[in-house]
Amino acid sequence: MKTVMIEEMSWSDFQEAMSSNDLIIVPVGSTESHGPHNPLGTDTHIALAVAKAVGEKMGVPVAPVMPIGFARNLMGFPGTVNLDGELLRQVMVQVCEAFIRHGAKRILFINGHGGNANALRFVANDLYEKYGVIATNSEWWTTLHQLIGLNVSEHGGKHETSFMMAANHRIVDMKKAKTVPRTPPADGFTVDEGVKFRGASVPLPLPVDKLTPQGSYGEDVEGASKEIGDRLFDTYVDFCVGLCAELRKILI
Repeated sequence: MKTVMIEEMSWSDFQEAMSSNDLIIVPVGSTESHGPHNPLGTDTHIALAVAKAVGEKMGVPVAPVMPIGFARNLMGFPGTVNLDGELLRQVMVQVCEAFIRHGAKRILFINGHGGNANALRFVANDLYEKYGVIATNSEWWTTLHQLIGLNVSEHGGKHETSFMMAANHRIVDMKKAKTVPRTPPADGFTVDEGVKFRGASVPLPLPVDKLTPQGSYGEDVEGASKEIGDRLFDTYVDFCVGLCAELRKILI
């Protein structure tokens, strides 16, 4: 089978791939703390693994993964790298413009990091307004919450760790996995599914190291497994395959 990874293609291979296709998959990740048991590139590994699996099933070229995102709230943990949201937006627009120049008219961002979501929505708007290109971003935690009711109030917790194990179990150290609850910023707040006051969400821009000492949180991380991750991975890949098929039907 021919590679779908653009960085593994020659320019003529890419030209041939785009001769009968106008869709590009762009994985976007981050380099940030996910606890002592997960690699800093957890979001990047997950996004890339999903993008490659979807690309192979659909015969769609997959762009090189963007490994750095908007992770300002995790800068208290060594190894974390941050791009300002507006700069991330500009970078991703320019990346996409190169593919648009060479035939792309539809773009699916496979986003592995929640902090990137706003920037990618702006990118999608920018590309449509400037070029009439259809672009959208998909995130496994949002999709699986809506599809199967997955509890997504975690970061490097049971489900994300399981997903990472599906992507690459060899770089997850479960001996270091430990469930640690988040500490509310004050007595009147709770931190279930975001910071809340009297049950209502309150957007407080607090760095993660003020809420947890280990850069991860979520219930029962010790229960993470590759088996759980494989089920989540397959469900999400199937969703993205269907999404690609529908994106191709949109008239441009």
